[in-house]
Amino acid sequence: MNDENIHIGALLKQFFGYWKIYVPIGIICLIAAICFLIVTPKEYGFTARMRLIGDNQGMMSELKMLKSSGLNALLGGSASGISVEDEVIVLMSRTNMTKAILQTGYQVETRQQRGLKKVLLYGKDNPITLLFPEQFLDTISESIKIKITLSDGMLQSAKIQSKLFETVKIQEQTLPYRLQLPVGTIMVAPNADISIPGKQTFNIQITPLQKVYEDLYKNIAAGAEETISDIILLEFDNENKQRGCDFLNELMSVFNQYSRDVKVEEADLNARFVRVRLDTITTELAYLEHQIEAYKKHNNIPEPTLYAKAAMTGKMELESLILETEARVKMMDYVVEYMQKEENEHASIPSFEGIGEKSIALYNQLVLDRERLLLASEKGNPALILADKQLAEQRKMLLETIAATRNSVKASLEELNKKNQVFNGQLNELPTQEREYIEMKRQQKIKETIYLFLMQKLQEKSLVNSPDEQAGRVVDAAYCSAKPVFPKKLIVLAIAFVAACILSLIAIYMKVFVFTKR
Repeated sequence: MNDENIHIGALLKQFFGYWKIYVPIGIICLIAAICFLIVTPKEYGFTARMRLIGDNQGMMSELKMLKSSGLNALLGGSASGISVEDEVIVLMSRTNMTKAILQTGYQVETRQQRGLKKVLLYGKDNPITLLFPEQFLDTISESIKIKITLSDGMLQSAKIQSKLFETVKIQEQTLPYRLQLPVGTIMVAPNADISIPGKQTFNIQITPLQKVYEDLYKNIAAGAEETISDIILLEFDNENKQRGCDFLNELMSVFNQYSRDVKVEEADLNARFVRVRLDTITTELAYLEHQIEAYKKHNNIPEPTLYAKAAMTGKMELESLILETEARVKMMDYVVEYMQKEENEHASIPSFEGIGEKSIALYNQLVLDRERLLLASEKGNPALILADKQLAEQRKMLLETIAATRNSVKASLEELNKKNQVFNGQLNELPTQEREYIEMKRQQKIKETIYLFLMQKLQEKSLVNSPDEQAGRVVDAAYCSAKPVFPKKLIVLAIAFVAACILSLIAIYMKVFVFTKR
C-alpha cells in the first residue's frame, strides 16, 4: 500500500539537501538589497502646521463684524466663516504652488556622484548657480539636462540635452559663462561661498513647471489635522532636508501673501467708495452746521435743547414713579381678593412691601398656631374655637388696614397723574422753532456719526497689510523627520528574504520535477 501521509521531517531534510541552490540565491538577494540601500537616496518626511485665522481674530475684526450689521450696505459684502476645505484648495492651487516652486528654485536639481549615490545639492551646498531669463522656467515644455565638468573653478566641458533642441557641447570656458541655447540663455556662475577644488562633475536637470507642480500635488498631503479643526497639516517627502523645509515654509508664506493681496484689493475698492461718500457727507455736514448757526442767530436761541432735556428727564422720572405706585395698588387688590375667597379663609397671606408687612406677619403666625392645634385636637376644642375667633378679628383688621393704605396710595397716584399731564402739556407747548432746532441737531448728530465711521474705515485700510491680517498663522514651521522614511531597511530586507524564498522554491521545483524527469 502507498503511504499517503505527509512527512514534514523528510521534506525538510530533502529541502536542506538543496542548500547549494537556496544559499547562493539568498546571498544574491541580500547583496541586491544592500546595493539598493546604498544606491537609493534617502528621503525624509516633512511636516508643517498652519492655523486658519477666523473673521473675528484679525485686526480688522471690527470691520468684519460691521459688515454683518445694518451698515453692510455701506461697505458691501457679507461676513462668512472660514472653511478648512476651501482654504486647503486655495493653498494647493496651481497659482500658489507654482509661485512657491519658482521662488525656491524647485525646478532645478543639481546632483553630484558621491560613491554609488547621486547626492542632491541645494542652497549653500550647491557650488553652481544658474540664472535664467524672465519667464524661461514658466515656458519650457520639456526637461533640459546639463552635465557640467569643472576643473579648478573653470568650466572644462558642458553637455546640454533636451527634446527641444539638438545636443549642445561646450569646451573650456571661464565662469561665469552664458549658455546660448535655442530656447534662451542660461548664465552659469560659481557659488562664491563654496570652493571647487580639482575636477568635479555635476548633473543638472531643469524640469518643466507643470510636471513639477503635478508631482508635488500628488506628493503633498494637506488637510485638517482633526475632524473638527481649523489647523491645516502639511506633509510630504524629499531627499534634501533644507529643500523640503524651504518649500513648505515658502508655500505657507505664498498662501498668506495671496490672502493679503485679496484683502488689499477689496480694501482698495471699498476705500474708493468710502472716499466718494466721505466727500458727500463732509459737504452736507458743513452746510448743516452753517444752517444751524444761521437759525440760532435769526431766532436768538442760546441752546433750546437744554430746556427740552430737563423736561424730558422730569417726565421720565415721574412716569417711573407712577408705574411703581400703580403696581402697589394692584398688589393690594390682589391680597384683598385672595383673602375674600372662602377656600383661603384659614390660609396664609403673601407679604409684599408697602401693604402692612407686620399685620400680615401676625395674621400668618395665627394661621400657623391654628394649624398646630388642629393637628393635636378635635374641631370642638375650646382652644381651637378661640383661635378661629382671633383669626377672624385679625382678618377684619387687616382688610381695614389694607383698604386705608390703598386709599392713601390711590390719592398719591391721582396727584402723580395730574403732574404727568402738566409735563405733557409743557412738552407739547414747546415753541415750533425749538422743535425745528432739535430736529436739525439730530440730523447733525447722524451725519457726524457717519463721518466718523467713514474716517475709521480709511484708517483701517492701512492695517490690511499688518502681520496679523493673514489667512493662516504658522503653528509649526516645516521640520524634518529624525529618520529617513524611504528606503526602510527592514522592509527592503524582508522583500529580499521573500524573493529569495520564492526563487529558491522555483529553482528546487524545476530541479526535482522538470530536470530530474528528463
